[in-house]
Amino acid sequence: MGLTLTAATGCIGRHAGPRTLAALGALAVGAGSASWATGEGLEGGRHASSSQAFVGGGFVSVAVGLAAIVAAGGWMAVSVACDADPDCPEEETCREVPAPPGGVPYKQCVPRS
Repeated sequence: MGLTLTAATGCIGRHAGPRTLAALGALAVGAGSASWATGEGLEGGRHASSSQAFVGGGFVSVAVGLAAIVAAGGWMAVSVACDADPDCPEEETCREVPAPPGGVPYKQCVPRS
């Protein structure tokens, strides 16, 4: 249920792709850390061979999850680079208003269309 909820919330709204990738990366980090911790707990007992599989699998899952989160951050940065205007709110865009002859044009925030 948690996987479904997390994936569903990532797919809603703007920039669904990077948000979904980040959500899946976070799930991989969580699952990997739980597996890693389980392997560390088994290491002191009679299950040394299975503990190595848990620790190794957990490490790989955490590494892949972190890489997915970093990739999602880069993807998001590239996605908003052309849309973001530091002078206007997120739901508006900057438009240049032409000036009469001899005047200086100015910029105005207008709602996105």
